[in-house]
Amino acid sequence: MSRYDGQGGIDPAEPFVAAFHTWENAVRDRFRIDSDLANAYMDLLKRYSNKCAEFEREKRNATLWEKEQLMVERELNSLKAAAESSPFAFVVIDGDGAVFREDLIARGEEGGGYAAHELHKQLKDYFRENPVFSGIDTIFVHVVLSVEGLSRALHASGTMPINDYAALTKFGRGFCRAQPLFSFTDVGYGKEQADHKVRKLFEVMEKNIQCRCLVLGGCHDNGYATFLESFRGNHKISLLETTPAAADFRKFSFSRTSFPSVFRSEPVPSRSSIPPAFASPPINAPFFANPAGVSPPLFSPGNGITSLPSAVQASPPPIASPAIALPQPAPPPSLPPAKVESQPNSYAAVGRTTAPLTINISSQKKPAVARLFYQLNKDDERVDVPLAKADPNAVKALDEYRQKNGMNFCNRYHLSGSCKSGANCIFFHGERLNPAELLALRHKTRNLVCSAGHYCREIACNLGHHCATPGSCYFGNDCRFSELHGVDINPTIKIYEDGTREVI
Repeated sequence: MSRYDGQGGIDPAEPFVAAFHTWENAVRDRFRIDSDLANAYMDLLKRYSNKCAEFEREKRNATLWEKEQLMVERELNSLKAAAESSPFAFVVIDGDGAVFREDLIARGEEGGGYAAHELHKQLKDYFRENPVFSGIDTIFVHVVLSVEGLSRALHASGTMPINDYAALTKFGRGFCRAQPLFSFTDVGYGKEQADHKVRKLFEVMEKNIQCRCLVLGGCHDNGYATFLESFRGNHKISLLETTPAAADFRKFSFSRTSFPSVFRSEPVPSRSSIPPAFASPPINAPFFANPAGVSPPLFSPGNGITSLPSAVQASPPPIASPAIALPQPAPPPSLPPAKVESQPNSYAAVGRTTAPLTINISSQKKPAVARLFYQLNKDDERVDVPLAKADPNAVKALDEYRQKNGMNFCNRYHLSGSCKSGANCIFFHGERLNPAELLALRHKTRNLVCSAGHYCREIACNLGHHCATPGSCYFGNDCRFSELHGVDINPTIKIYEDGTREVI
């Protein structure tokens, strides 16, 4: 037994060795913990940096979106105010099927005026009775028809009590004059001409938010029922019934109205006979002078035009020469013979004279001089006038001039025509630029911010007053015009140098 052995043969250093190993393991664990903590800290620091960068990006985006929101809200409020301040109703009528009463048409202009006033009164009553349309004061009425085709049908059916074939034209004239917002459009003779125009007008007005009520007068034609399928559920649409509605209109729930005191309640009866006034007139044979004794061509005096729907008769001018006198066709008994004007400058006087007459038909108007102006939006903020696209060659030439001269061009000298500094100007004057180079210089100058911003009222100012793309600017807050990104760039008015204003 060694003297180093403890009691019971146990090494006395063993407890210390065990304690050392325990301490060593604890140090190792602590080192590992320190290392893990350091790695976690670095990872957290990296994530924090990324979050800070993301926060800055979101902050910039939030600022842009806030400006965009303000601009959109301003535009929305403006649209709402405009829609609420001036609502109107639009009535479009297919006049080929929704026919005015024949007794009104027979009265010509007087009947047209009465029909317009009566229609306006009954439409006002209809809107007043319907709570949805109660605030409407302005009413547009657009009647689309073929005057020739309807006149043929009315006279052929015998429903017209008179033989005045221009009665429908006179009726339309009185209809338009009686109400300034009423229109009477003749689309000419041809199938579906009126239908096409009615559909287009209806589609445009259906999208107009100021149009609170849209009335279609076409229930006589099943074709409009197919057209209305895509507008189901639109509560601003109403139907105007004249004759009994076609079968396909029964499936619609649109509100309906009728005005029997203005329109026929039955379709125009169809007959095969066509009145003579609408038959194609024969061509009138020409008149020939005979200075050389040559026999004139065979000619029948009965081949002239006997009647015209417009009640205007054409007669050949008298010939002031020793020509063979040919018999003239007698005017129709319903029309008085035309009187020849006695003024020296009339066409009849020109036809009577034998001396050559020189007439100057060249235009005497002077070319209009373009007036300077600036534009404002609905908030009285200046809006730059768009520039044409610059020629790349001109832009390149302008840069080469600038590099060669070592200084920028003087905007006032080249764009405004004069420079107050004269020879003391620190910018380059030189020779005048050509139009393409001037346009390129205007583009460069437009990128400089005007110190007055959108409050600038200098009519010849060539600087920029807002960003060209405020809603989607690539530079964001780094844009020179970042403070003006909320400006509405849609112009509403032009102001000229003499102070006159023109609404755009």
